This record gives sequence, structure tokens and C-alpha cells, in this order.
Amino acid sequence: MFIDQVFPAVVAEKSTLQDRLVAEAMARGLTTEQADAILSIVPEGLIKAGSFLDKMTGLWRYEFGFPYDIAENLVWGTHMWVPVDYLFAALFCAYFRLSDDKRAAYLGRLADPDAHQATLVEMIPAHKVSPDVPLEFEIAGLGVGNRTVDWAITPEGNRIVLLDVKRRTTDFIKQAELMGGEGAAPEPDHDPALLFRSVEQKFALADPAERLQGVWIVTDIKQDEEHLHSAFSALDASRVHFAILGDWKPDVYVLVRRDEDRQYLLDLFHAEPSTRFTFRRADKG
Repeated sequence: MFIDQVFPAVVAEKSTLQDRLVAEAMARGLTTEQADAILSIVPEGLIKAGSFLDKMTGLWRYEFGFPYDIAENLVWGTHMWVPVDYLFAALFCAYFRLSDDKRAAYLGRLADPDAHQATLVEMIPAHKVSPDVPLEFEIAGLGVGNRTVDWAITPEGNRIVLLDVKRRTTDFIKQAELMGGEGAAPEPDHDPALLFRSVEQKFALADPAERLQGVWIVTDIKQDEEHLHSAFSALDASRVHFAILGDWKPDVYVLVRRDEDRQYLLDLFHAEPSTRFTFRRADKG
């Protein structure tokens, strides 16, 4: 594995991804039959990945993907060494939440090392909503033209939520390009509008009182809170009603047009508000 060449000191123990997925299933209380069913859908190229116990975090991680190539320098990071429990959560959702044809297409993308990260996070909303809340994946006919929306979530007796999921790496790459020769990280300096590119075009005009539309964004870089709000405000308010910055953990940062929608979204995704994804610049005056 690459980890042995790059950061061997963090490796406490090794295993196979298959064994770690089985252990994860048992830890979650699944039956042997359920565990076997979920393991059976893992693409062959992925199930052969190696896994290791990270000394620094105590997490089991699997290695899948390649380093970023930035200015002819290889940048290694956790995008290559993802916690096994995140993958298991995505596989669980794919097995129980997706139709056969959409599951097959999803798993095909998941097996592509170049698309793995962006594909993996598409299951985050399904992982967070209650199992009894109906939802559909990659829905056509509710957006603009023939574009599909990642999720249509339809809580009984309440508003439909249309949600697209984005894994943004451009801001991370730009930040890596600013790293000094000693590896010191400068204060983040990037355009939060990059997070929202191609979002408006997904959604038709809609009344948020009837249908909430927005985006779930996974990013590796903290965002300047003031600039983030400005970038969100610049979007078409009749098409994009909310944005959520979050990952697999329960805390999120929510931007909304209407304050009353904030708690609705937090409740829907069983989430708690967080400042982990943003920062405020120090007053230089």
C-alpha cells in the first residue's frame, strides 16, 4: 500500500477491507445474512483494497485512489485513506435505499478510483434521514430540462426536499498550491462561490413553502463565513433555498433564505449546528 511508503508511522495494524467491513457490520448489530448481502454488492476492484488501523485517530481506513498532482508535486491526504465506517454506511444505503438499476450504476462509479470520493458522499443524505422517510435517488423531471437531482426526500405530510450533493476539491487544491516551502499553511484564501458552481442550473423555480431545494457540500477547507454567506446570497433565491456544509459526522453548517427552514432541515437530517466548517477573519482594524 502507498501508506507504507508515505506515512508508515501511522500504521498500527493491517487487515483486508473485506474483513473490516464484516467487523463493521457486526459492530452495528447486523445479522450474518444482512452483512453477507451488503458485502456481496462491493465491486471487485474495491473489495481488494487494503486497510489499516490509524494510530493517530484510532480509525480503520482503507486505501483507494491516487494522490493529487499539484504543480508536478504529489499531495497525499485522507482522500486516499477513508474511514471504513464511511464506506460501510454508503454501501448500507445503496443496498437498502436504491433500486437495482440505480444501485448498479452507483457501484460502477464507486469502483472508479477517480470518481470514488465524489460518489461515496452521495449517500450522506440517505445515511442521515430516518429509515422510514421515503426518498429517491437520481430523479429526473423535477429539475431543469433533462437534468437529474441526486435526492428527492418526501417526508409524509411535509414538504418535499430536493437535494444535490457536491464533493468540492478545487478549494483544497488551490490552498495546497499556496503552501510554502516549509509546508506552513497560510490563512485560507479562496472564493466560496466555487462551492456553488453548477448548482442553480439543477433546479426549477419553486416556492420554498411547498418544496425546499438546495445542495449538500462536502469540502476539505474551512470557509470564510462572511464570504460564504455572500456567495450563497448571490444565487437565485427562487431556485436555491438552502445549502448545507457537512460530512458523515452529525454536525453541519446550514445556510437558508428563511430562518424557519433551518430547524426543519436540522431535524430532517438529525443534525446539529456547527462552526467546524467556517471561520471568521480576525478584526484587522
